[in-house]
Amino acid sequence: MIRSSAPLVCNEGKPIVAVFLSGIALSRTIFVSGVYGCVASCQSTLKLLKCGCYRFMLVKWIKCKSGGKSIMSLSMAELPDGREIHCVNDYEVGFGWHEIVSDDLIERGLDLPVDGTYLDVGANIGLFCLRLRDLCPDARIFAFEPMPAAFGALRSNTEKIGGAIQASCLALGDKTGTAQFDHYPALSALSTGDSSVGEKLADGLKKLLFGQGASEDIRAIIDSTGAHERLDDDAFIERLFKKETVTVEVDTLDSVATRFGLDRIDLLKIDTEGQERPVLDGIGEDLWPRIRQLLVEVHRGADELTTIRGELEERGYKTTVEDHPMAQGGAPVFHIYARRS
Repeated sequence: MIRSSAPLVCNEGKPIVAVFLSGIALSRTIFVSGVYGCVASCQSTLKLLKCGCYRFMLVKWIKCKSGGKSIMSLSMAELPDGREIHCVNDYEVGFGWHEIVSDDLIERGLDLPVDGTYLDVGANIGLFCLRLRDLCPDARIFAFEPMPAAFGALRSNTEKIGGAIQASCLALGDKTGTAQFDHYPALSALSTGDSSVGEKLADGLKKLLFGQGASEDIRAIIDSTGAHERLDDDAFIERLFKKETVTVEVDTLDSVATRFGLDRIDLLKIDTEGQERPVLDGIGEDLWPRIRQLLVEVHRGADELTTIRGELEERGYKTTVEDHPMAQGGAPVFHIYARRS
């Protein structure tokens, strides 16, 4: 593999980083060095260009807020149907994809118009967006992900998915501004604005890794990563669950609905690792009637589940509830499926 991190200059006069990779190496991890971690503006654009036997990846220089130097990386992963997607960690993709495709939203009482408008809040790398595009080829999709590394993969995947899809590097909450999030570099899906929720999810995942409560299909996915072979390696476990602090931009659903001119939302999916309450509180009274359906992942336990479910039913939604796969490890995570009666 040939790799170079010599800075170039784009036509805007801003430095960019060029990384030269062989076609074979592209299927493995792509390392971009010299980029400072924790993207603030997340205006980066990833473009892959073929040139002879090498491929070039150009990544705009991105400003950071943390001030800590790190290596930003993207990996490629293959889905069961053979499609390749960008990701932060390839070993996370199997579990995430299984969670999405095994959750039959129609069976849960939701309907998915092929040309509907969908909001994916907490989109991570865009697996739910990809599933929506498969099921609803003419849909308008708006995806929101505040974590810089995950957003990099999301941006690349949404460009590849094509169609009417808008990705924003943004957390949604009950007010505009900034917030501190815990970022798990080795487990990007655990990143959260609530440390207590992140710790509970990490504990639940540890139990699954050590074989406590995992169903046969989840066990097979975990074993396929090879992690079970290193469970006696304390340093490996420590690296896996290491976290860092990232400052992210926050806006409200009211604000983004106005910005994008959303007069109807066919499905609002919220998967924000404990931030579901602030996201819901950012919906104004004028916006609620425009939201036909919701899929809310609740991470704060049974009491929060009961509260949110009750509030949705008071607003005229018919709801059903199912356990999340992480519940197999003891994490109190649930799905609420809500549809206007």
